[in-house]
Amino acid sequence: MTADPSISPDVSVNAPSSVKPRPLSRWRDRPERVAWFVILLSFAIFLLLLTSIPLALRTLYHSAAVSQSLRFEPTIGTVLLYQPRSDVPIALTDRRDDISEGSRLVTTGVATQGILSLPVDDRQDDLIEAIHLYPGTSLEILQIRRPYFAGSDRPYTVRLRLQEGRVRMFTKSAMERSLEVQIETPHGEIHLDEGNYVFSISAESSEVSVKQGAARLFQEGQEAAVIRPGLRTWMRADGRTSPPVSIERNLVRGGTFEGSLQQEWEIYIPPYITPGTVKSIEQGGRHVVRFYRKGENDIHTEVGIRQTIDQDVSGYDSLVVRLDVRLIWQTLEGAGEKSSEFPLRVELTYTDIYGKVEKWGHGFYYMDLIKHPEWPLFDGQKLELFAWYHYESPNLMEELAATRPAYINSIRLYASGWNYEALAREVELIVE
Repeated sequence: MTADPSISPDVSVNAPSSVKPRPLSRWRDRPERVAWFVILLSFAIFLLLLTSIPLALRTLYHSAAVSQSLRFEPTIGTVLLYQPRSDVPIALTDRRDDISEGSRLVTTGVATQGILSLPVDDRQDDLIEAIHLYPGTSLEILQIRRPYFAGSDRPYTVRLRLQEGRVRMFTKSAMERSLEVQIETPHGEIHLDEGNYVFSISAESSEVSVKQGAARLFQEGQEAAVIRPGLRTWMRADGRTSPPVSIERNLVRGGTFEGSLQQEWEIYIPPYITPGTVKSIEQGGRHVVRFYRKGENDIHTEVGIRQTIDQDVSGYDSLVVRLDVRLIWQTLEGAGEKSSEFPLRVELTYTDIYGKVEKWGHGFYYMDLIKHPEWPLFDGQKLELFAWYHYESPNLMEELAATRPAYINSIRLYASGWNYEALAREVELIVE
């Protein structure tokens, strides 16, 4: 049988395939490259582990920290302790060594104070921080941390929140370890160096006084302000920081007697007493206040000026009265039968740290006790007539240590006796 030549054979059936075989992977083609890559990657990982593990261990060694308890000791009155996550206060009357993070201490009343301290490890007598709390203070402990390892180069860290009131803070390094202290107030944040500081917090401002060290003040939207020793400043509620001024502060207003005397002072005459006169006059280009009475002798007379101070002084180290005095004449010997009738006397009324109202005064006279040598004469100082004398009291914080002033109520200057003429100027009540 002869094949039909018109029918073409299917050449695709037995023709060789036009699909080329897949080439071998380049990694399989060059296995040495795989080997070198694995070697180099392993070496890189080895180097990374070689450096990162010791660095991580070193970082852990130096950064590891544990919380530390504080010690609190009430010095006067009863202090309230609010423990973490508790709204029920505990009344503290004795020393307590377990004041932890999250606790809040509140002092109430005019005679409540205490000391919060941070011991060095377990050495109770070696402190790196002591915080004196004065009446009307609310202090919250946010964080107290110490390095876990003794060889760590990290500092102790203390973060506190002072909501209101007044505190005095002493900070120092613990041997080779430093201390970082941060204080939060309603008006900003304060970072402290080692030193001695006083804080007074109210709704209007946060006052910072630096006696030693340096304080850095931070307020939102403002550049940091650095306050040096001997200066004080305020972070105000409007978000601004006042320019620093001297830490020395005069509590008396209008002590130069310029303008109207009644603007800052109250003239008073005790009831049922024959009055003298008092007024502000100009003498030698300066304003003075003149106490004067001329009339019949053997009649008790008195006249004075007084000013309400209403200032907490519990955080200050120094309280000094200054004024210039000039005696012109007097007719009553010494200071009278009870040593209370001076031609000029300055007197403070204050509340002491126990809440008791006390008085301190100093008088000036020039007439000796001749006819009545039996009359007592104390709290007084003899001056020459007609000469200006600058008086500066001793530090009343030390002088009145047994009844240390915590709050100054008022100051007064007065003249009493029979007849007198006395001048005073430049009256100051300086706290520092």
